[in-house]
Amino acid sequence: MKTIPEYDLHPKGTRVDDALAMLERIISRERTRHGLFAVITGYGSSGGTARIKASVLAACADYLRKNHICGYLDGEKAGDFLSAESLSFPRYADIPVAYKRSGNPGVIFIVT
Repeated sequence: MKTIPEYDLHPKGTRVDDALAMLERIISRERTRHGLFAVITGYGSSGGTARIKASVLAACADYLRKNHICGYLDGEKAGDFLSAESLSFPRYADIPVAYKRSGNPGVIFIVT
């Protein structure tokens, strides 16, 4: 079974700024490997907020604009192989099948 590195950005009690600092360190480390990895953001509280996920997606868009990453994909789109997001994701074929079977709103895939 194919696996990719996973990093949890939302351990209990993590604030948004802490999660973004962890993301920055992870991207810096992963850039040397030019690889695919997943960050676990959670999908929000029972109140429907997903502050860490929304902030990580915004940060990924910024990293992409600055060429610090090659692409990112919201886990919700991983199961939809015909979506524009999946089709344009640089390493979609390398995402393990288990992630593709059903979209996971609590994961973001990143390629450096």
